Amino acid sequence: MRPTIANFALSTLLLLFMTTEALAKDVVVLVPGFFNSFAPEYFSQDIIRSFEEKGFKVYSTKNLNPIGTIEENGMRLENFLAKIETLENTKVSFNLVAHSAGGFYSLFVADRQNFDIKNIFTVSTPYKGIELQRWLNDPTVSCILTDYLHLGALAQLTKSGVTKFLKGIRVSPKVKITAFGGYQNKSLNIWDAQFLSPPLRFTSDFISEISDGIVGYSSSLGLNSLLTTNNMMIQIKKPKYFFALEHWEQVLDSSAFLLLGIFNTSYIREEQLRFYSILANDLLQMQ
Repeated sequence: MRPTIANFALSTLLLLFMTTEALAKDVVVLVPGFFNSFAPEYFSQDIIRSFEEKGFKVYSTKNLNPIGTIEENGMRLENFLAKIETLENTKVSFNLVAHSAGGFYSLFVADRQNFDIKNIFTVSTPYKGIELQRWLNDPTVSCILTDYLHLGALAQLTKSGVTKFLKGIRVSPKVKITAFGGYQNKSLNIWDAQFLSPPLRFTSDFISEISDGIVGYSSSLGLNSLLTTNNMMIQIKKPKYFFALEHWEQVLDSSAFLLLGIFNTSYIREEQLRFYSILANDLLQMQ
């Protein structure tokens, strides 16, 4: 039977689909940020499914210190990656999807060159630092930070701390880094999931630009390039789409916000699915 052009096209498409799926078996590791153990599961199941549906094998990083330094949590992340390679019984090409300070933990690992890091996707990582000094000027916030948090670790997330850290980073020329950011508008209706909710409506007052309540939008996109191990510049990709959720809504299960009295939490779930599905598809194309 003579093959037709239509049959040939169909066979080609099937071959491309099968190849894409095979490549998608690379591992995705979700990396939490600061305060990472203050929720039972940092990344929602919807986020995990967004990557699994594209064929990725997904691991969520465990046992990070919720108020640890970049160095401490970077080492803990390395230990977690080592456990994954033991489970997989092979050398793994890792795709790190990191939220907030998790982006710095990921860069710390990439700098040390002990693992094959293929891609680093950062979400709301404060590359220009958080405006901690503005927080410390408020007596209420200052009291909370001083009494309950590790200020040494938090100081690493200020503008000067981040600048110092990034100056020392050298990554492999093969690593691709993509930065994403998000924000929500302020409103008197703090119970609507489409706007900043308490307590991030309060913390947003200490940020001098639009933000997700913790990280300024331009800060999350503030890294333009990094030096590679051969002292060349690697450019940071910045897609045009953004995350229309506040800092914790970007990762936590939408049902958790019912405890804050937030209504229409379905909006949080839908936005998580929209954003991470696009992100997963982008990552798929980069394999």
